Amino acid sequence: MSLNRKAMVLAVGAALAAPSAYAQTSDKWEIYGKFYPEMTHSSSEGTTAAGATVSTLAIPATGSSGIVSRWEMQISNTYIGFRGSRNLGGGLKAIGQLEQQVAIDEGGGTIGNRDSFAGLEANWGTVRLGNMDTPYKKYGDTLGFLGIGSGNFVSPNNVIRRVSNSGASGFNLRRANSVDFASPTYSGAQLGVQYSIGNPTESGAVSAGINPTFNRNPRVVSMGVKWEQGPLYLAAATETHFDLFGGSGITGGGSVAGSNLNDPLVRSKDRAIQLTAVYKIGVHSLELDANTKRYKEDGATINNRFQEYKNTAYEVLFESRWTNEWRTAFSYIKAAAGSCSIVNNNCSTSGMEGTQINAGVTYSLDPSTYVFALYSKLTNGTSARYNNTASQSVTDGEDITQMALGIAYSF
Repeated sequence: MSLNRKAMVLAVGAALAAPSAYAQTSDKWEIYGKFYPEMTHSSSEGTTAAGATVSTLAIPATGSSGIVSRWEMQISNTYIGFRGSRNLGGGLKAIGQLEQQVAIDEGGGTIGNRDSFAGLEANWGTVRLGNMDTPYKKYGDTLGFLGIGSGNFVSPNNVIRRVSNSGASGFNLRRANSVDFASPTYSGAQLGVQYSIGNPTESGAVSAGINPTFNRNPRVVSMGVKWEQGPLYLAAATETHFDLFGGSGITGGGSVAGSNLNDPLVRSKDRAIQLTAVYKIGVHSLELDANTKRYKEDGATINNRFQEYKNTAYEVLFESRWTNEWRTAFSYIKAAAGSCSIVNNNCSTSGMEGTQINAGVTYSLDPSTYVFALYSKLTNGTSARYNNTASQSVTDGEDITQMALGIAYSF
């Protein structure tokens, strides 16, 4: 729904009345959102037997299941946002956005926990400051899965853009404290660059605030270029994480490979490179995403401490819009076991691989409303703990099956 600021003032009365010197009709405001409740069922099987040999990076296998078979309501892709713009003259425009997830199932939520920013837009490009998706996240996985990006169990990001069950290893980020630049589009091509800063405790160093020997400087640099002409979309992106310790996050508690999170002598530098291609053939769209990730921590001297992990992953997605009402999608995601090193010992990644298959269908009741059914099977290697559930934990080798029925309404 779009309305200018003058209309908004008339609608809400004096409570939102703007100062008369600035109440200009050049202000444009929009309220938008998506409500996406779904009934989801999760179950699992195939946990690695207690005492079995696992990767150096894995927690020792217990043989027990971490997933409880149950139904629950989820609202993972539900949000509401407010955005506006104002012409400043000379081709310059002020822009702003405030977007947040809305817990329509139970209530509550945090303002601005999705893309929220203020910025300037001109013929030389767009600059924004705030909390935003990185170019690496935006330029890859562009089709989504039946209109779904991240946050749902059919999203590929829990396998393709992170390692095992480690959030710290993820390259599917919405970064706070970000400065973002997007160039104008020239002949179908656009460049995006983002820099974000953190604070020492973001590195997991719990004593950083009281120990002056810590010299952590967590930050993220993300950049990419995309090109689109006719049925073809191509993109390349890279992202570097400084002092976020994604590698130590992979090891978890109790693995042979020790964490460097609280070692003041260790610094980390994690990097991913991603290639994306989409080709449209009539009602069909085919997407391929591939990336390579490297997690490196320098300065560790204690035996068995983590040093490096590398792996590659890819996704193939096929989507079809058969009629105005019916749409289907199928995807396959694969992450390789990779390779690793630790201090003064051999490092094995045996069983660290993971795969995921997804299938889904939607039926549109009108252009803004559809019902849907989703299915996903995530298969973990004997040492892997990839996890696409909303709130449960997974153990070594546990395979997860999920399905959902729901309704989506956009405005």
